Amino acid sequence: MTAFARALPQPTTARALGAGIASCRVLGDAQRQVQHIGSLASTAPDLLAFCDDANPADRLGKTAAAVVLVRASAEASPRDGKTLLVVDDVRAAFIDVVQQLLDESARPLDPPPGVDPTARIDASACIAPSACIGADVVVGARSRIAPGAIVYADCEIGSDCVIGPNAVVGWVGLSYHDRRNGERLFFPHLAGVRIGDRVDVGAQACICRGMLSHTTVGADAKIGSLVYVSHGVDVGARAWLSAGTAIAGHATIGAGALLGIGSVVVDNVELEPGVCSGGGSVVTRHARAGARLQGVPAHEVAAMRRFGPTPRD
Repeated sequence: MTAFARALPQPTTARALGAGIASCRVLGDAQRQVQHIGSLASTAPDLLAFCDDANPADRLGKTAAAVVLVRASAEASPRDGKTLLVVDDVRAAFIDVVQQLLDESARPLDPPPGVDPTARIDASACIAPSACIGADVVVGARSRIAPGAIVYADCEIGSDCVIGPNAVVGWVGLSYHDRRNGERLFFPHLAGVRIGDRVDVGAQACICRGMLSHTTVGADAKIGSLVYVSHGVDVGARAWLSAGTAIAGHATIGAGALLGIGSVVVDNVELEPGVCSGGGSVVTRHARAGARLQGVPAHEVAAMRRFGPTPRD
């Protein structure tokens, strides 16, 4: 499956990109075309990506990207079919390029109340008059969007879903990069949110859009009120996120996981399928399938009071 990539409104070349970046050296074919922006994992044609590794050779050898931003301090050389843009600050250069090529794309525009003309809403779906549905949003059959909810551009909601009052789908997470002169730059969120069928999202919950990968919520997942799901998170099918849960960026919540009220999962942590986290726990490391976690930081326990979709013991 092709990983996320954003198509450019107008193709460009490695030479043109390098000319717009301070102190940039172009290694390889300067006329190589760029038609998409995405991550190193994407296989989209003519893709621009970045690699901030000190030793990028392994990842450069595996990526299909045509043009890659790399550190000046890294020992990197172009391989067949790739052009390197060598810069002092990879992330700042990537942010600058996005601003040049995709104006006003770092944060989605705020949709007014009502449904954008480009949105695709199934005829059987119910959209409250005060809900705000952005451009290119998809809402499936029989889904309900409650009053005050906001669904930003390029988000997809499956069939038989409920998006609760004042919930937000597709806003941005907290991600910044400090330029060497101290200027703080917002890292663009170019991807969207993909929600499967029969998902419930509670009142005032927030599901952020992804940066270079979609935030995903699997079928039959249940998300309580005041839950925060950050950028690039993957919530598995039938997962249960109790009220007040907070999931930091790029964490993975396995299928059927149960997170008790007020649970916190830090960034880039993976919870395998069936993990249970007790209320108020802070999960800071990978958890094996079926583990019962409790505490701050969370640790495995032998037993836990049942909660979620089954009756309490």
